[in-house]
Amino acid sequence: MSQASPGLPRARIGLDERLRYWAPVLAWMLVISMFSGQPFSAANTNNYIDPILRFFFPDITAAGFVLAHSIIRKLAHFIEFFVLGWLVYWALRRGRAPQWYAHWALQATLFALVFALLDELHQAFVPNRTGSLLDSGIDTAGAVTAQLARYGWYRWASARLNRRG
Repeated sequence: MSQASPGLPRARIGLDERLRYWAPVLAWMLVISMFSGQPFSAANTNNYIDPILRFFFPDITAAGFVLAHSIIRKLAHFIEFFVLGWLVYWALRRGRAPQWYAHWALQATLFALVFALLDELHQAFVPNRTGSLLDSGIDTAGAVTAQLARYGWYRWASARLNRRG
């Protein structure tokens, strides 16, 4: 049986309430899974990314395209899992008072790590995609950064409330 977080009353919540918090997490996981499909393989994202790069950087070289394309794709991994880490922490908090707890941050990060590994395993079986532990590391870095941002936001909000007295 899990213990309540320090300073927080243990709340019993129903299925409706759980869905309210976990449905966005599940929806975002579906979005990530969609991005892991063949339409978003490196070969296909050239169709989306290259025109934008040509518009902003008309003199970009072929090597510049390859570099920019790689950076954009890796940044997408980071952002996808930043959002996932943020949402999982929010779901774990389930409407309780805005607090930051290391165990919630760790749980959110581990959740994102496991999903990142599963996502890369999925990509290993998709045509024109490859599974990559490097990408899982980038994904996890996004989730960790979300937890650090949450911690920073909590500290900032707490200091602001304390100044108001």
